[in-house]
Formats: sequence, C-alpha cells, structure tokens
Amino acid sequence: MRYIRSDMTRIIKKYGNRKLYDSAESRYISLSELRELIRDGDTVRIVDSKTEEDITSEVLTKAIVEHDGDKPLSPGALHALIRWGTETFESGLALFGKSVHKVLPVAETSQVNVLLEKIRELEERVDNLQRRVDDPD
Repeated sequence: MRYIRSDMTRIIKKYGNRKLYDSAESRYISLSELRELIRDGDTVRIVDSKTEEDITSEVLTKAIVEHDGDKPLSPGALHALIRWGTETFESGLALFGKSVHKVLPVAETSQVNVLLEKIRELEERVDNLQRRVDDPD
C-alpha cells in the first residue's frame, strides 16, 4: 500500500561518483529504488556527501525526468508543467486534496509548501538557464 507518512525523513547521501547512499539501509541505491521508496511513502532528504548541501530538489527532479523502464514524462508534459507554474500546481493539489482526502492520507500542508517552494526554485533555475541560452555573453 502506498501512502504518505511524515514520521521520519530518510537521509540519502549523494557521492561524487553519482551514487546514492541510503543511510537507513546502509547501502547504495539506484534512482529507480529512490523512486520506489518515495512511492512507498518514505520522505527523503538528499545531501551532498562532501558539502552536506541539501540537493533533494535536484535529485528528485532527475528521478522524475529520467527513467529505468518507467514511462518518462514527455517533453510536452515538462513544458506544460513549467508553463503552468506553481499557482496552477497549487490549485491542482487543492482540488486533488478535496476529492481524495477521504480515501488516502495526504501530505501535510507544510510538506506541500516545501514542495511548492522547491518548484519555485526550479522555475527560477529554468528561467536563468533560458536567459543563458538566449544571451550566452
């Protein structure tokens, strides 16, 4: 059964060789296994092994975009997600929450707010990258 639980955050360390180390299991995991942890309800925090910088949003974005046999998001869906922005995403979550909260336990408001903030950060990064592409000087 897949559900969201908020009792503990699992720490995953990312090493320079691009490997992910699950501190709770004391073993390396793949991006596919990371996705499965999240689908099973685990909350993760991913940190750079050297700097201890929180890189959760970057790695989770990669986990969404890349795939190991899963159907990836199409370029059209990714474009739409960026175009819609956080307001539409937030509205969609609110609508989703209203219709599903009776059936499934959903994320706490604080978790949704953290996710929305990460999306805003990603939007800013995409905008900055687009500006670099448009004006390489």
